[in-house]
Amino acid sequence: MRPIAPFPLKSATMRRLWFRGNAAVHGDRITAQRAVEIIDDYLACTVYNEIFSTDEEQIAPLDPPPCPITLAWSEKDAMLPVASYGPNAHKRLPQATFEILPDVGHDPMMDDPSLVARTILACTGAATN
Repeated sequence: MRPIAPFPLKSATMRRLWFRGNAAVHGDRITAQRAVEIIDDYLACTVYNEIFSTDEEQIAPLDPPPCPITLAWSEKDAMLPVASYGPNAHKRLPQATFEILPDVGHDPMMDDPSLVARTILACTGAATN
């Protein structure tokens, strides 16, 4: 599919449909060029098996954590839904601050980069009023 991907991704509607199932709620907001780059990045990923490992002890609980932690979770994440994965995250990061980012998919930077930037600035104390 990669050789023909640039052609359907010229359409904002097709970008929305292409990314809707896993990465983004609003795929139409990214450019056609960026959509192709995202696909290329995914295809070139060399740590796929490690990322999707089912080893329950891959990440030990951090209690106490070595620093303040904020976990910003996408409200509409279809790959790692908060309802399914949130309880384990709370167990492994019991002292973390959890925030749900509204109306964004698995990759919130694609859907709403400003929201992600504001969230980072707020949790680091760098936000300006």
